[in-house]
Amino acid sequence: MSEMNVRRVERRPHLAEHIARSLSDEIGSGRLKPGDRLPTEHFLSENFGVSRNVVREAIASLRAQGLIESRQGIGAFVAATPLPSEPLRQVSSQLLEGDNTIRNMFEVRAALESQAAALAAAYMTPRRLKPIQEAVERMRYEGAPTADTVNADLDFHRAVAAASGNDYLAAMIRTVLEPMRPLIAANFARQGPMFGNIPNAARGEHEELIQAFVDKNAAAARELMGQHIVSAASRFGYDISFF
Repeated sequence: MSEMNVRRVERRPHLAEHIARSLSDEIGSGRLKPGDRLPTEHFLSENFGVSRNVVREAIASLRAQGLIESRQGIGAFVAATPLPSEPLRQVSSQLLEGDNTIRNMFEVRAALESQAAALAAAYMTPRRLKPIQEAVERMRYEGAPTADTVNADLDFHRAVAAASGNDYLAAMIRTVLEPMRPLIAANFARQGPMFGNIPNAARGEHEELIQAFVDKNAAAARELMGQHIVSAASRFGYDISFF
């Protein structure tokens, strides 16, 4: 494991979320790799300048997102991620049937992510744009979509949320996104003329959003993201509205 880039955070509310975000960034950057053991609670509390209880809360948040796994009596580890070449598994069709919980999640995403997209466009910089563009490029595939196609789709939305500059908004979006991973995987794995183009359709809508970000057009970004979530919900079989 290479040396981590950690620094103390100022004392302010929701310290655990800031620490979780920092550790998530370490994982996303590759400085913490799948299978790496996390430093001890003592190390993290000393380096971040917080109590162990705050560190435990941050670890619990990352565990809920599927980024960290705990092994009893051993410690916390970065969760293994699927290899890019791993094919998508067929998932129970029940995931693709009507469910008000999933409908509600899409409605929440439309509200939160449209605001995040507008803020991201308003404050866009080349540094913030780069991970968004990279995620879109990773959605290009030959043959059949893989697990990395799903990862890239989620990474796009997380990168837009991060580019908003609002940590609280980004945290809420991450919380809603991760439980949808099996649903997205199930839909991307569907075959045939009716469903086979779903990942490409999603990528095309992402590309339209990139142009709004390049233009720093907040109004266009808000509308495009809202309609993208509506279209995504429709592809999953849910009719929602965006106002």
